[in-house]
Amino acid sequence: MVKLIKKEEGKIRIISENYQVNNFITKEISEKVSVAISEGNNYQKTTKNIESDRVYYVLEGKLIVNNDLIAEEGDFIFVPKGEEYTFSGTFKTILINSPAFGAKSEEIKELK
Repeated sequence: MVKLIKKEEGKIRIISENYQVNNFITKEISEKVSVAISEGNNYQKTTKNIESDRVYYVLEGKLIVNNDLIAEEGDFIFVPKGEEYTFSGTFKTILINSPAFGAKSEEIKELK
């Protein structure tokens, strides 16, 4: 079944005071893919998604991955499942996970 998800239907998850994710396509809609908008403001974390490949598409700002990959507006970052990586910056991205993201599928390490 084709489904329209309106921008007002996003479900915001506050990860920290300077990082949030607005979920639009979730496991409840599709087990195969999830789509969200992520926004970071001077944010840095190390994470590993143990179940899904992950794609970031940068809408605004600058997303830095592993201190040497710098993605700006219009750029993509691909992270294969099981890969631990650090990402930082001030950015707004479209975040895609395949299969769909589940909270238990990610290991997060906050960096101070």
